[in-house]
Amino acid sequence: MEFAWQMGSVAAFSGDAVVAFAFSDKTLDGALKDLDGACGGALARVCGTKAFKGEFEDLFVTPLRGGEQLAILVGLGPRAEVGPFHLRRAAQQGVCKAQGLGSVQVAIAVADQAPSGVEAAAEAALIGGAAGAYQFRRYKSGAAETGVERLTLVTSAAVDAAVQRRAAAIAEGVAIARDLVDTPPNDKTPDLLIKTVEEIAKRSGLACEVISADRLREMGAGGILAVGRGSAHPPAMVVLRHDGGEGPWHGFLGKGITFDSGGLDLKTQDGMFTMKSDMAGTAAVVGAMHAVRRIGVKGRYIGVLALAENMTGAGAYRPSDVLRMLSGDTVEVSNTDAEGRLVLADGLALLRREGVQDVIDLATLTGAIVVALGTHRSGLFTNNEDHASAVLAAGDLAGERYWRMPIDPEHKEALKSSIADTKSTGGRAGGSSTAAAFLARFASDTPWAHLDIAGAAYRDQPEAGPGATGVGVETLVRFATKG
Repeated sequence: MEFAWQMGSVAAFSGDAVVAFAFSDKTLDGALKDLDGACGGALARVCGTKAFKGEFEDLFVTPLRGGEQLAILVGLGPRAEVGPFHLRRAAQQGVCKAQGLGSVQVAIAVADQAPSGVEAAAEAALIGGAAGAYQFRRYKSGAAETGVERLTLVTSAAVDAAVQRRAAAIAEGVAIARDLVDTPPNDKTPDLLIKTVEEIAKRSGLACEVISADRLREMGAGGILAVGRGSAHPPAMVVLRHDGGEGPWHGFLGKGITFDSGGLDLKTQDGMFTMKSDMAGTAAVVGAMHAVRRIGVKGRYIGVLALAENMTGAGAYRPSDVLRMLSGDTVEVSNTDAEGRLVLADGLALLRREGVQDVIDLATLTGAIVVALGTHRSGLFTNNEDHASAVLAAGDLAGERYWRMPIDPEHKEALKSSIADTKSTGGRAGGSSTAAAFLARFASDTPWAHLDIAGAAYRDQPEAGPGATGVGVETLVRFATKG
């Protein structure tokens, strides 16, 4: 998709559809006044009625210029409550609707009165609009459906070129992550996913190092090796680097289970069907590292992808196995379907060897977090309050919502093993917290934040179709850019 930026009146846009936003206070200001004139007053007549109250995600479509174009009005809700999340979702919904109606050239109008300022609002709208136009049609036969080819942001004030570049890079990074997750598991075994990541790294200009299973064996990475033993496709780690100057290295870590059968503790058929998405943490890291490089962030960032396929082959690891991890710790396996924490533990040990200043890991780790928070919010666990505050601030800017979750002494106590340094699971109660407590052991004293994105990474989205969401990409980028 091509992105464009235009300053001036939205009424001058000559494409197929215009998406505009309205608050629930019934006021037509800025871009809406211009658009209302081209609609013959239709927007003024409908605002505040039962047809369009302006509540968050209300939607109204009307012809523009005698039917040559469409105007799509999306509600933002009360003016004082609007933030990045609302702008992204409204833009996503509006562009998705325009695309569904056959629009190829779409504009998004951002008024000066946007509460966050025109530049921040335009950036959020472009990222959300690009998400709304996303389609994954690689495996569809026949003629391709119409899709948005050009997305234009229309503002009444100039938007700095650096802001434009950052918005486009984030939109690209989110699309990369969604493509990776939506790809079926037969086409993204660890070896095939590595090839794809190498191609992305080459295009982006990232340094890319592959740590093979043989090398992992020499290093003593017993967690990821055990998880991958039941698959015909060996595990690996991939290390992506962006060296943007002097200073400490910051680490991003992604769980990359390319398909999760549950291993010998087999999942149900319903539970297994969406497990191509169990590498959404890795996908987010790849998308974020691409964006960080394209933006040219000043700083040093290393992204580690812990890749394995959890299958039931002859070599599969077993409940009650004891593994020696890359850190040197021993782990008693209590459930082979708790494999993500094992590959992440070795990834954390690798990043600590790299001497990173801090780490953010992303993982579709537990069903317990979905029960606790649903599908629109992710859990955040940490061993360092300052680091957690920085991640939460980045999430707020990204419009990606997180909720602080606890790691209490009781969660650590639940992991005690009689024959090893720790068990891999602590039972059903507080499952997301005991999983985080396990990871905290391997983060040790390195400032660490764990984002359990199991609910938010993959879901049915009425506003943009089912499948991958790309959650986490923008949070990592905002953390790296400090804004």
